[in-house]
Amino acid sequence: MASDSQSPYKISEEAPLDYTFINRDGIKYHASFYSVEPLYPEFIDTYSFSIEPEDKSSHPIDRRIAITIAEILKRFFEVNTNAMIMVCDSTDGKELKRRKLFDRWFDYFSDNSILKYDASAPLAEYQLFISLYICKDNPNRDMLLQAFSKLMKTDLYGLGI
Repeated sequence: MASDSQSPYKISEEAPLDYTFINRDGIKYHASFYSVEPLYPEFIDTYSFSIEPEDKSSHPIDRRIAITIAEILKRFFEVNTNAMIMVCDSTDGKELKRRKLFDRWFDYFSDNSILKYDASAPLAEYQLFISLYICKDNPNRDMLLQAFSKLMKTDLYGLGI
């Protein structure tokens, strides 16, 4: 049996594709998925992913947050062969740290069922980091990769996610 430090926090599904959990410090986190298909129809069954605490102050390192987010993502990808786009938040200038953190988590938790593609673009105020995660068995994989490539070349700067 896994110890508490190796188990995810209790995850509540508030609505379809909308989750919350509370960490050991009592901070409530929201994790949500939003369809990008209305903005980019070529991204069939593709969702953006957002994770943020209600309390915006500095938080101590908590390994169980990573385990909990990995569990939420696992649930998301188990339901069907979705794809996910993640943009690293840049509002506080920590977008590169977020990118490195998610890269580390992906490397650690990956079971090779999900493929990951990265892109970045320098903007006036910050560096934009974006990743596309696709189920290995996604029947639309080639089309999604073409759409991602097109997005990087033509609309990455105006990304509406």
